[in-house]
Amino acid sequence: MLVHLSVEDLGLIERIEFDPGQGLHVLTGETGVGKSMLLASMQMLRGERTRNDMIRRGADRAVVRGIFSLNESLAEKVGELLGISIEDGELIIEREISREGRSRCRIDGRESTAKVLRSIAPLLIEVVGQGQALTLLKSDIQLDLLDRFGGLVPMRQAHAVAWHEARELEERIHSLEENHRERRDRALFLEHVIQELEEAQLENGQRASLEQELELLEERDRVLATISKARGSILENDGGVLDTLGVTERELQGFEALHPGIASLREASLHSRTLLEEAMREVSVLESDLDMDPVALDRKRRRLDAIVTLEEKFHRTEENLIRYLEECREELSKISGDSEELPQLREGLERCIESLQSGAQELSQARLKVIERLTGDCALELQDLGLEKARLTGLLEPLSEKDSWKGMNESGLDRFQICFSANPGEPVQPLSQVASGGELSRVMLALQKTLASVSGTGTLVFDEIDSNVGGRMGFAIGRKLREIGESHQVMCVTHLPQVACHGSRQHRVLKSVESGVTRTSLQELTEEERVKEIASMLRGDRATTRSLDEAREMLSEAESLENA
Repeated sequence: MLVHLSVEDLGLIERIEFDPGQGLHVLTGETGVGKSMLLASMQMLRGERTRNDMIRRGADRAVVRGIFSLNESLAEKVGELLGISIEDGELIIEREISREGRSRCRIDGRESTAKVLRSIAPLLIEVVGQGQALTLLKSDIQLDLLDRFGGLVPMRQAHAVAWHEARELEERIHSLEENHRERRDRALFLEHVIQELEEAQLENGQRASLEQELELLEERDRVLATISKARGSILENDGGVLDTLGVTERELQGFEALHPGIASLREASLHSRTLLEEAMREVSVLESDLDMDPVALDRKRRRLDAIVTLEEKFHRTEENLIRYLEECREELSKISGDSEELPQLREGLERCIESLQSGAQELSQARLKVIERLTGDCALELQDLGLEKARLTGLLEPLSEKDSWKGMNESGLDRFQICFSANPGEPVQPLSQVASGGELSRVMLALQKTLASVSGTGTLVFDEIDSNVGGRMGFAIGRKLREIGESHQVMCVTHLPQVACHGSRQHRVLKSVESGVTRTSLQELTEEERVKEIASMLRGDRATTRSLDEAREMLSEAESLENA
C-alpha cells in the first residue's frame, strides 16, 4: 500500500506530505480547492500522462513521490517485472514534469520510463475517476474486468503477444509480395552495377597512382633531358661533381684532427658522394620506366578515364566505389534471400494462426466459466447498495468480421457485455441501454468490491464514486467502501457526508490565499473537527447545533456498523 505521498508544485499545491495507512481515508473539501490535483498526483504514480500546464504558476517543474510498502509475494512480482530486487519490501516511485514538456521517472532511484511504470501500476494502485462509471459501458472495459476477476490476464497477454507477432508476419509477407516487381527491378540494377564495378577491378589509391604516372610521362622529354644534363655534370670524370667530392675527401684525409670544420667537410663530401651515387642508380631505373611504348601508355590513360567515368556516373570517389560494390552485393543477397523466404513465411503464418485460434478457444472457454461467478458475486454486492432485486448476467459473443482478423483481435475471440435489470419483471439488457447514472456508479462500486477480493492491488482510489446518488444510497456506498478498506487501502474523494462518516480517517483539502498567492493544503481532522466538517457538509454552509448532533449520530452509526 501507499505509505507516503509527497507532492510539489502541482496545480495549487505548493507542497503536501501525506502518510495514509490501512483502511478507508475520505478526502473532503469544497469544489475547486485542489482535490483533483491530489488524484492527478496518484495518476502520475501510475505512469499516466500529465500536462505541463498543471505545474504550479511560478514553478519550473512539478514532482510527485510515492513510497509503497509491499508484502513478500508482491515485492517478488514487482521485482520480476522491473528486473531488480525490492529491498525491505519498500518501493519508491518519483515522477517529474517540467515546463519544457520533459518528463522523468525514477523507480527506487533508477532512471526508468512511464511505460515501465504503467506495467507495474496495476499491482500498486488503482484510480477510479469520476468518468470511470461511464467507461463501464464499453465492451472492452467489461472484458478487462472479466479477465481480471478470472485471473485470465496472463493467458490474454500471451495471446496478445502471439497475435501481434502473427500480424507483423502477415504484413511482412504482404510487403514481400506487393514489392516483388520493385525488388526484381532492383535486383537487375544491382546485378548490372556489380558486374560493372567488378570488371573495373578497382583498388584503393589506383587513380592517384595513375595520375602521377601519366603526369610524369607527359613531361618525359624534358625530364630525360634534365637527367642527361645532370648525369654529365655529376659523373664527368674530369671536373664532375663526384670526381670533385672524391678529390676533396682524399685531400682532407689526415687533417681531421687539426680542426672540427675539416672533419665535418670531409664527412660531408663522403656522404654527399654516396647519396649522389644512389640517386643516379634510381634515375637509371626511372629512365627505363619512361621508355614506355605507346600501347602501354594508351592503356594507362584509358584505365584512368574508366575510373573517372565510374566516379562521375555513381557520384562516388574511388574508395567509396569499392565500398558501394560491397553494399550492392549485400543488398542483392538479401533481396534474393527474401524471395526464397516467402514460402517458409507463408507456412509459418498458417502455423501461427492455427496456434492462435487454439489458444483463443481455450481463453473463451475459461471466460465462460468465470462469467457466472463474476455476475453472481457482483449481484450480491448490489444488494447492499439498494439494488436488492437487480439481476446481472454476462453475454460472451464472437467478434464481428469488421472488428477482427481471422475472427480474433488482440484480446481473443470474444466480445463481452454485462447485462442488467434493476427491477423484477424487466428483461436483462446490455448495461449501456438500461442503467441510470446512479445505477452505473453502484454497479461500478460493486464490481470494484468484487475485484478487490481477487486483485493484488493494494491501494484503491475513488473520485466521487457516489456521484448521481442521494444521501440514503450514499450511506450504503460508504459502508461498502469501508468493507473494501478492511482488506485494502482505500482513498475516496466525496461530497456526501453519508460517505465521509464511514472513513477510518478523514482529511480536509483547504485552499488559502496569502499575499496574493493561492495554496492548497491537506489537514487530517480530529474527531471533533470531523463532526464539524460533516455537519458543514450536511448544511452546505456552516455547522449548526442540529447539524452537529446529526453528524455525531452519523459517525456513531457508522462506527456501530463496523463493530457489528
